[in-house]
Amino acid sequence: MTEPMLKYAAALDLPEDKRAGYYAQIVKALAGKTTLFDRDKELMIFSSPEELERLRPILVQYAVPSEELNVLLLPTPVTTYPAFGDYGFVSRLENVYLYADLVAVFRLRAAAEANGPLGRAFEPQQAEAQLDEHLLAAWPEPGGGSAFAIEAQLAELAEGIARAYDGAVEWIYSPER
Repeated sequence: MTEPMLKYAAALDLPEDKRAGYYAQIVKALAGKTTLFDRDKELMIFSSPEELERLRPILVQYAVPSEELNVLLLPTPVTTYPAFGDYGFVSRLENVYLYADLVAVFRLRAAAEANGPLGRAFEPQQAEAQLDEHLLAAWPEPGGGSAFAIEAQLAELAEGIARAYDGAVEWIYSPER
């Protein structure tokens, strides 16, 4: 896997006094009905919306409130940065995820003009160095270069930094795009 993969999750709101038992009953009820891709504490992760759909009647049966959300499974190896914990998590299976509605993923490319809009050659190392303090995660791409994850609200900042070094941003994933 070289691109992040969208996964579908449900965050369960289990009663404090019944957490372990309730969770085990729900997992048992799921067996044979759907395939759980991964989990992290009370977050159940599925590969498709259809698999997540099969969880809903079980949650109704056990009267467990939940919130559905999308997560991005990141390729490995991945480097995480200090703000990562606010936007993602590492699961029990040691998979690395980001909350899809909060992040944008991109790669840096040379600008379409031969020497960039400022007439210089693209300087990816300088662009990466300036982006460093805003990154949530990064991973190498086949053939060289890296993919980067940032807060979705910083998309314009990433584009501006790329332009400053005669580059461009190629969006891999963004909640608005």
